[in-house]
Amino acid sequence: MTDFKQSLDLIKILMKFISKSTESQQRDVASHILVLLIDAYSSKCEDDAKTFLQTVTHSCADNFPNQKNPLFSLPALSFALFTLMKTNKLAKNFCNALGFKIMDQLLEGPCIENAQIAYNVIGTLWVLSYHEQSHSYFQDYRLAIIEKVSKVLDFFSWEKIVRIMLMLFDNLKTNTICQEHLSDIDALSLIIKL
Repeated sequence: MTDFKQSLDLIKILMKFISKSTESQQRDVASHILVLLIDAYSSKCEDDAKTFLQTVTHSCADNFPNQKNPLFSLPALSFALFTLMKTNKLAKNFCNALGFKIMDQLLEGPCIENAQIAYNVIGTLWVLSYHEQSHSYFQDYRLAIIEKVSKVLDFFSWEKIVRIMLMLFDNLKTNTICQEHLSDIDALSLIIKL
C-alpha cells in the first residue's frame, strides 16, 4: 500500500516540477517518467492523467508550428502522447479537432525529420483508430491523415514504423470512407512494395 501512495505522490511531484522547471531536458526526463507512472497507475490517478494530457495538448497548440518556447521537446512530446493514449479515457478526451490538429502538424514536419517521432505519432494514431469518434478525423479529406501517414514511408522504412502503419490501416479498412483514402494512396501497392 505504501508503494502505491508513494507513486501517486511522485506523480504530483513530477507534475509540479514540470510546471516550474526552466530546463527543457529536465522537463523531458520528468515527463517520460511521469507518463510511465500514469500508464502503470492509470485507474488510480485519472485526474492527474487528464491534467497532464491537457498540459501536453495545450503546450502543442500554443507552440505549433514554430515551437519557439516548447514545454517539451518533440521526441518527449510524441512519446508522452503515445503513452497517454493507451488509457481509453485519455484517448477519448484527445479525439477532438485540437488533438487531430496536433497529429496533423506533427505528420507534416517532425515525422519526416525524425524516425522515432514518426513511430510515436503513427502509434498514437493507431491507438486512436480503435475509438469510433476518431474515424471522422481519419475520413476528413482536408486533414488527409491517412495520406500523410503513408508519406512517412518516403523518408523512413524502419520495420517498426511499417508494422504500426499497417496495424493502423488494418483498423481503418472496414470504414468505407477510409477505404477510399487507402485506395487513393494505393495501399495495396504500397504493401507489396514493402
